[in-house]
Amino acid sequence: MSVQQTDAAQKLQFGDYEKVKFTFSGLDKYIVMELNTKIALEDLKFTFANILKTDFFAKRLEYHVMKGFKNTQLQPQKSLSQQEIPIEFKGSGPGQQLNIQVKFTEEGA
Repeated sequence: MSVQQTDAAQKLQFGDYEKVKFTFSGLDKYIVMELNTKIALEDLKFTFANILKTDFFAKRLEYHVMKGFKNTQLQPQKSLSQQEIPIEFKGSGPGQQLNIQVKFTEEGA
């Protein structure tokens, strides 16, 4: 197997929709949804604000994919299908969901 094939085998591959659990630090809330993997993560900010009835004005959301004690930060400008997520972050068991921790950072003036 070539290096390119090995790299491709070690990264998660997504279909059009993926079951994702978003856990929100500091809010003690989570959302499980079938996410369109072609939507940029930063575009979900308004969806989260409507569902959680929370104002995210002047806050930047950081996304971290989690599994156990391992985590890796995702780039909010990219969609889930454009991220390079190692295969070990795939959920196990029924539903095979991906767990993403959402953290808030204040944006200064």
